Amino acid sequence: MLRHLTENGSVRSDGCARYAAGHQVHWIHAKKCRQEPGQAVEILLTAGDVRDDGWVELRAAFDYAGDLPGVWTHAPDVLRKTLAGHRGHVYWLSRWHALKLVDGEGRVTVLVNVAFDGAELCGVTGAGQP
Repeated sequence: MLRHLTENGSVRSDGCARYAAGHQVHWIHAKKCRQEPGQAVEILLTAGDVRDDGWVELRAAFDYAGDLPGVWTHAPDVLRKTLAGHRGHVYWLSRWHALKLVDGEGRVTVLVNVAFDGAELCGVTGAGQP
């Protein structure tokens, strides 16, 4: 387990204990993502797609997926580090406002809780909406 991930594979920053949109994944949220994922859209996402203010533009891996939203995370540095080391697929779970990282063997390695509205980054002041 990577040191910046919680037991249920949630991206978190040091000192953040929030489970609000864009923050840590609560265990119930993680359970629902696994049991009832809804439509999972494969996306193209790299560390370079995560802006310093926490905003991420999602890009579908296939044209038929349609337009995807811009989303926000509380810990952009941690998400960039996670993506830099990820070797597998990334999926957008619109039902749960989550990103799911899956390894080459099909195992979920990380869930990322995202928001549609920006807020203050954990441990950083002055960040907000694009």
